[in-house]
Amino acid sequence: MNPLQNTQIAEGITSFPEGVVLDRNQGVILLTIDREDDFNRINWDVLKRMEFITELLKEDRSANVLVITGRGKSVFSLGLLNPKLRAEMTKDSVVQLIRYANQVFNNIETLPQIVICAINGKVIAGGFELSLACDLRYAANHVTMQLPEAGWGGFPGAGAPFRLPTIVGAARALEIICLGNELDATALKDLGIVQNVFASDQFLEKVMEIASQINEKGPLAIKGTKSIIRARMQSGLAEAAELSKVLRHSLEWSADVDEGMKAHTENRKPKFEGR
Repeated sequence: MNPLQNTQIAEGITSFPEGVVLDRNQGVILLTIDREDDFNRINWDVLKRMEFITELLKEDRSANVLVITGRGKSVFSLGLLNPKLRAEMTKDSVVQLIRYANQVFNNIETLPQIVICAINGKVIAGGFELSLACDLRYAANHVTMQLPEAGWGGFPGAGAPFRLPTIVGAARALEIICLGNELDATALKDLGIVQNVFASDQFLEKVMEIASQINEKGPLAIKGTKSIIRARMQSGLAEAAELSKVLRHSLEWSADVDEGMKAHTENRKPKFEGR
């Protein structure tokens, strides 16, 4: 049976070779990043599959809620890259991957459905930025989240600088990005990054209960409300996103990024020069 019947995601479980699993129960779809052996990293192939799924969901009027989570309990996602992986890629390839992630995360953010991020474990970098593209975020009580890029000589390139301030305010966003500190579940809830925290052994069950409750509401009501709120929040967003793209591209060729990668490889503190 074709799991994408009539250009819609079919009922039940559908597994894709890229490491993405869909589980549809009527109007609720659970998307699991199923790459536990690679810390649920969001590589190019995962992004392509996510983009394909979002294109289907845009036209699927019977789908009301999308829940995104990671396989296992220890890691939601360690993002797109780390310094070791980056060292094996050309700078052009790094920029292309980050820009593609931006495109896919934008697709997720603009879906008509309510998108919930079920943060089941540790999150850093691009995994954090994926969660920010979702409408609602819930965390297991052992979760930590971090944006460490400034310590590598860069800044988050897949949406955090222009999405995080709308959630926590400009000053808090600067603090989180510039310090790069790890945030535990209590801090995440206090900051409003996650809406609630649940015990690990009941976590996904609790999140799916919320998804089910939303699914029971009038679809025109929930989708219309999302559209109105997004329209209200859009002022300046496109300009900020474009600036982020331009600055992130130039940053990749900076001496500071090279120093950050070298320092990480040599297990020492980087010496940045601002150039």
